[in-house]
Amino acid sequence: MDFLNNIAEKWQKKWEEAKVYEANPDPKKPKFFTTVAFPYPNSPWHIGHGRTYVTGDVLARFKRMRGYNVLFPMGFHYTGTPIMAMADAIAKGDKELIDTFKEIYEIPADIIPRMSDPLYMANYFKEDIKRSMKEIGLGIDWRREFTTIDPEFSSFVTWQFHKLQSKGYIVKDTHPVGWCPIHHIPVGMHDTKGDVEPEIGEFVLIYFKSDKGIFPAATLRPETVFGATGLWINPNENYVIANVLGNRMILSERAAFKLSFQIDNIEIIEKIKGSKLVGTKAENPITGKFVEVNGAEFVDVNFGTGVVMSVPAHAPFDYYYAKKMGKNVEVIPVINVEGLGNTLAKDVVEKNNPKNNEDLEKLTEYVYRTEYNKGVMRSDLEVLVKEEFKEDLRKLSGLQVPKAREMITNFILNNGLGRKIFEIMNRPVYCRCGTEIVVKILKDQWFLDYSRTDWKELARKLLSRLIIIPSEIRKDFEFTIGWLEKRACARTRGLGTPLPWDKKWIIESLSDSTIYMAYYTISHKIRQYKLTFSQLTLEFWDYVLLGLGNPEEISEKTGIPINILKELRDEFLYWYPLDMRHSGRDLVPNHLTFFIFNHAAIFPENLWPKGIAVNGLVLYEGKKMSKSLRNIIPLRKGLRMYGVDIMRIALSSTADMGSDVNFSESLVRTIGENIRKIYELFKNLDNYKDTTYAFPEKWLISRTYEILDKVTKSMESLELRNAVNEALFIFSSDLDEYFNMVAAENRNANGNVLKEVLTIWLKMITPFAPHLAEEIWHEILYQDTFIVNESWPEVEKSKVDELILLEYKYMKKIIEDIRSILNIYRGTPKVIKLYSLNDSRYVELLRDAIKANGQMKVFMDSHKPRNKEEARLLQRIFNESLEIDDDMKKLVMNYNINEINILKQLSLYMRKKLGVDIQINEFSEEIKKLYNKEALPLRPAIIIE
Repeated sequence: MDFLNNIAEKWQKKWEEAKVYEANPDPKKPKFFTTVAFPYPNSPWHIGHGRTYVTGDVLARFKRMRGYNVLFPMGFHYTGTPIMAMADAIAKGDKELIDTFKEIYEIPADIIPRMSDPLYMANYFKEDIKRSMKEIGLGIDWRREFTTIDPEFSSFVTWQFHKLQSKGYIVKDTHPVGWCPIHHIPVGMHDTKGDVEPEIGEFVLIYFKSDKGIFPAATLRPETVFGATGLWINPNENYVIANVLGNRMILSERAAFKLSFQIDNIEIIEKIKGSKLVGTKAENPITGKFVEVNGAEFVDVNFGTGVVMSVPAHAPFDYYYAKKMGKNVEVIPVINVEGLGNTLAKDVVEKNNPKNNEDLEKLTEYVYRTEYNKGVMRSDLEVLVKEEFKEDLRKLSGLQVPKAREMITNFILNNGLGRKIFEIMNRPVYCRCGTEIVVKILKDQWFLDYSRTDWKELARKLLSRLIIIPSEIRKDFEFTIGWLEKRACARTRGLGTPLPWDKKWIIESLSDSTIYMAYYTISHKIRQYKLTFSQLTLEFWDYVLLGLGNPEEISEKTGIPINILKELRDEFLYWYPLDMRHSGRDLVPNHLTFFIFNHAAIFPENLWPKGIAVNGLVLYEGKKMSKSLRNIIPLRKGLRMYGVDIMRIALSSTADMGSDVNFSESLVRTIGENIRKIYELFKNLDNYKDTTYAFPEKWLISRTYEILDKVTKSMESLELRNAVNEALFIFSSDLDEYFNMVAAENRNANGNVLKEVLTIWLKMITPFAPHLAEEIWHEILYQDTFIVNESWPEVEKSKVDELILLEYKYMKKIIEDIRSILNIYRGTPKVIKLYSLNDSRYVELLRDAIKANGQMKVFMDSHKPRNKEEARLLQRIFNESLEIDDDMKKLVMNYNINEINILKQLSLYMRKKLGVDIQINEFSEEIKKLYNKEALPLRPAIIIE
C-alpha cells in the first residue's frame, strides 16, 4: 500500500506540472466533455463518495486514450441549507456530529468550533474534498473550479432564471411543499438528513359527525367509504377538539399541529385522551349509518389525522384487529375482483393467518394494489347510500376503482362532506436541523412549473435522445417526468444567488445546479480576463451561450473587448453540448430530471446533453455505511489503508453501474493480489529469454486481443465491471494458463510475447490504475511519454487466430469430460487413452446435422439410413448437434479439423493439467469391440486404466 500511495503522489505531481488535464479547444480533435455532480462541502468524503467520481474519471481517461480532447472540470456547491444546517449544529454543540468529525474524520479539535461559521466550514471542507479528489487521481482541469456563491457564477444563475421566467416556467403560486417548522423554509432532498426527497401524497378527509364533533378520517381510498363499519383512534395517544374552518373537529394533537401549516387559524378548544373517545358513535356521511369509534394501537397519530376508517372487507388491518378484539365483524363488500371475490381483505387474512403488523402491511399492499388495478365497484352500490345521494352516486356502480375514486372524491368535496390534506408519505423525513418535516400549503411562493405539459413534452423529447447508463434507468426518468409538478425554487435562508426580481428569496440548491455545466466551459476565461460581476450582464450570457445579440454593442456596453467575447463564445461552442453526466442513482427523481428540463427549456436542440450515467451506492462489508454502525471509512484514510489504484478499481468496477458495490477487505485483497502478480511479472520480464513461438504463444496473443476487443466494447458502454473482469481477472488467469502450457513443454516463456501482451494489458488498465500504469511505463518499460496520454491499443483482428482459440476450447471440453469421469472413478488412474475418429465423413454428417437447425426429419431425409445401425449413428450425431455449443459448431463448420492432430499437439498440456499420462489413438471397429465404446466427432472415446 505504501508503494501504491508513493507512486500515486509521484505521478500526480508530474501530471500537474505537465498540465496533462488542462483541456483547451483543438479543432483537429473530437471533443468529449464529461462532468460529475459537484459536491456539497459540508463534511469530508467517505469511500462511498468516491464511486461516482472515479467512474466519471475512468470514462474520461478512456476517452482521452481513444483520441478525444477531454474536458473534466469540477466546482463546489455552497448553495442552500446543508452547510448552514451543519454549521448551526456545531454552534449548538451537537455531540453526535462533533464526535463524528473528531473520531471518524479526525478533524482537529481546535478546528471544529470555528465551523459554526458556514463559510469557514464550506471553505475548510472544500479544500479537504479537493485533496481527496487529487489523492484518488481524478484528472480534473482545476483552472475551471468555482463555487456557487462566486459573484460571477451568480450572474450566470441570474441569467438562467430570467430565461426560465421569460418562458413562463417560473410562477408565483400556492402549492404544497415539504417544510421545516423551525426555520420556516421549503425543504427538498438536499435540505434533509440522509438526502431524502420528501414525497408528498394527497389524502381525502371524510367527515364523520358525532355529538362530540367531527371525526375527520384520513384515507387514500375514499371509494371504500361505502363499506366503513367503524372508526379507529389510538387510545393511548393525545387528541384535541379543535376549531377548524368553523367546524368542531377531533383529531390527534400532532395532526392538529401539522394541519396548521395547511389550514389557517386552527384553534385548540380542548385536549382529550384517545381512550375517552372510544365508544363514541359517528355518522358515515355517505351511508347515513352510525358507526362506533374503536381503539387500536396500530393507529399512527403522526400520520394523517390519527383517525382512520375501518373497512374490514377491503383493509387487512381492519378485519384482523376487529376480529382480534372479539367483535362481531361486519363485512360490507364494496369492490369486486374477478376470480378473487368481493371481500379480498377478509379472505387474505383468513388464508395467510398474519402474525404481526409486518405481515399485515404486506397483505395490505397486495390488497390495495390488486383492487386498484383489477377491482370494480359492486353493481348495486346504491343500496348502501343515503337516500338523498342515491341518484348522484348510482353511476359509481360497476366502475373501475381509479375512476370511482376520482368521482367519489369530487362528490365528497363538492358536497362539503370532507376536504383534501397533504402528508409526507415517506415520513419521517428530517430537516438537517433535526426537525421532522411537515407539508405546508405555501402561498405566494416562487415555483418552477414542471407540471406544464409543453415543458414535459420538451423534456421527453430530450430524454428520447439521451444515452442512459444503465439503460433500465430510462423508465425512472420517464416516470419522474410524468409525476413531477411545481417545485419551490427559492428559500429565505441559506447561501446562494438572490432571486433577481424578488431579492428576499435565495435560489435553492436543486434549482441553481441544473445547467451549470455550461459555466465550466468559460469559467477559467472569466478568471483569466478578470471579468467582473457587473460586466457579466444578461446580454453577455445571451451572446456567449445562445449567440443572441450584437457583439459590438455588447462589447461597448460591458467594456469587454469584442475578441474576448468571441473567444468565450467559441470556447463554449467547442465544448457544448455535454457528452456525459455522472451522478448517483438517488438523484434521478430530482437533480438529474431537473437537468433535463432546464436544458430543454433554455438551449437549442443541438446543444442538448447527450448522456447520463448513474451508479448505485457503496456498502461496507455488506452494510450501508452509517454513523450508528461506526463503519464509515473516510476516503483519504481508505486510500492510505488500501492503496489508491486498488481503491479506484474496487469503487468503480466491482459491480454493475446500477447496483451497489460491496466494498470489503477480501475484495481489496483479491484485487491487490492480481495487481501485484502482474506487476512482479513486469519486473521479471528480462528473465524470459525463450523465443519459441508455438501453440501457447499463439493462444496467449489471440486471447489478449480477444480480451482487448471485449474490454473496448465494455468501456464504450461503461460496463466497467465487465471491463475489469476481463482485463484483470480473466487476463491474470490466462497468464497462469500460458505459463502452465510452456511448463508442460518443459521450456521457458517467450519474453517478447509476454512484453507484447503485458503492454496491451497496461494500457487497458490505465483508466482504472493510472498511477501504477505510469510507474511501469516509465520505470520498467523505459518510456518517456505519459501513458495516460497514449493511444488505446487497437484490436488487430489479424493477431487473433480463431482456430487456435477453438482448438484450445475443444481441449478444455475434453479435459472437462475426463474430469467428470474421474470424479466417479474408483482407484488411481495410470493412463488415459483417447480414441478419436479420423474419418472426414463423420465431420460432414455433423455439419449437415448442424445445418438442419434442429429439424431431425430434414437431416434424416438427406441421408436416408440403410439399416438400424446407420439410423442409430445418425440419431447420435443429430443429438450431438443439439448439445454442442456455438464455439464447437464454429470449429466444425469453418475448419477442416483433424482431432487426432489437435489432441496430440495439446497432449503434454492435458497431461500436466490432469496429472496422468495421456495417449492419443485413432478410433476403430476393434477399439469399439474391445471397450464397447463409441466415438463421435468432437467426442473421442475416453478409456481410463
